[in-house]
Amino acid sequence: MRSIFLFNTLTRSIDQVIPNEPGVVKVYNCGPTIYNFAHIGNLRTFLFQDLLRRTLLACGYDVVFCMNLTDVEDKIIRDSQADLPQSADNETRLGAMRALTDKYEKHFLEDMTALGIQMPTHMPRATDYIPQMIRLVEGLESKGLAYERDGSVYFRVSELPDYGSLAHLDREGMKQGSSVDSDEYDRDSLNDFVLWKGYKPGEPWWESKWGNGRPGWHIECSAMSLDLFGEYLDIHTGGIDLVFPHHENEIAQSEGLLGHKWVNHWVHGEFLLVEGEKMSKSLGNFYTLRDLREKGIDPIVFRYAIQSNHYRKAYNFTFDGLSAAEASLKRIRGFRRRMEDQSAPGGGGEFKESIDPYIRVEKARQEFWDALCDDLNTPEALAALFTLITDINAQDDRILLLPDERSAILDFLDETDSIFAAWPHESRSLDQEVKELITARKIAKANKEWAEADKIREKIKDLGIVLEDRKDGSVSWHKI
Repeated sequence: MRSIFLFNTLTRSIDQVIPNEPGVVKVYNCGPTIYNFAHIGNLRTFLFQDLLRRTLLACGYDVVFCMNLTDVEDKIIRDSQADLPQSADNETRLGAMRALTDKYEKHFLEDMTALGIQMPTHMPRATDYIPQMIRLVEGLESKGLAYERDGSVYFRVSELPDYGSLAHLDREGMKQGSSVDSDEYDRDSLNDFVLWKGYKPGEPWWESKWGNGRPGWHIECSAMSLDLFGEYLDIHTGGIDLVFPHHENEIAQSEGLLGHKWVNHWVHGEFLLVEGEKMSKSLGNFYTLRDLREKGIDPIVFRYAIQSNHYRKAYNFTFDGLSAAEASLKRIRGFRRRMEDQSAPGGGGEFKESIDPYIRVEKARQEFWDALCDDLNTPEALAALFTLITDINAQDDRILLLPDERSAILDFLDETDSIFAAWPHESRSLDQEVKELITARKIAKANKEWAEADKIREKIKDLGIVLEDRKDGSVSWHKI
């Protein structure tokens, strides 16, 4: 079991991950608000969390991973209730909200699958935890940390001296704010935030001791995490935009109720920019995964582009950058095919810079895992892989690698792919139709019917197979 060190937003230092239960890491991840398609900025966060989870697993830990689905909050209510008459009953309103969130949950899961993101151990919906939320608010009220006003309940920030520690707020220089119902707000004042929102006409509601209403956004994650993981959580993750107020308020609620530290490690992924600017529909630079696929971009190329950048550095998304990522990915995949193909030509005799492939692989393995265990340093991990590729290709050009040496290299490629999920083993079997077309192309080339040979090559490509003509006259292939 390898030791892993991650930057902790709370301590502002890189700390070792030490789970409360030895060998088992419990991770809670703030998931999507399912009222629309996830944009590529959202997806960057979920790809970072997949990277974290895969690294923990590969390092020998059991991982219990929760990603919630927010299916009740201001934007969801706005969009799901827009076409309903004021006279609609609560059952109809709840049904409309469910129909909207069901639709976008399905689309989100499709994106997860396309990007190779592993499904979480738990994926709770907020609306399935309303009783737990109510009990949490009641517990805070009984401790004097919450108060009711006009059917809504607010957290009393002044009663928690450590409020603001995660976001490193300067409490001395801030003014005491008033109670706020909004889920998102600026950090210029210490606001008492809403835990339970009293009923408003045109909104769905649930019964509570304070009257009909619905939960505030911040209470949802606290209730779900406490119910699924208990009083102690190893790692809580999310995008950097959630540090304040959402995660700050989660700490206030959870630790206010528990009376002790709740989360060991807070880990946040940085923003995604588009061509150097904040993504915005008004700027015309707003993209979803569907938009990228319509432009012919492989989701796994996007995955690789995101994960080749450090999760704590802002990522500047550009289409040129995607092209560069695709070229890098092709290099890794091409190297894998070369190692798998025992018939590939190579070997030209002596090589004064020859290396022991086994020793070279072990060096790359050590560098790769040292980088990943040091705050998920993917650029350094990939650098170790690419240096290995350069060295091994140079060796194989002059001294043909033995089958066992190739197997050792392929084992390492499997290790690295367990993290990046972008260069898996490809089946080396061909459909009968493709085999016949390859034979027909070979005959056309022998007859110097070059136009016909090119035509057949394109037809084979349309079937998902790319042919590569070798210098010795043989032909290799790989799947698109």
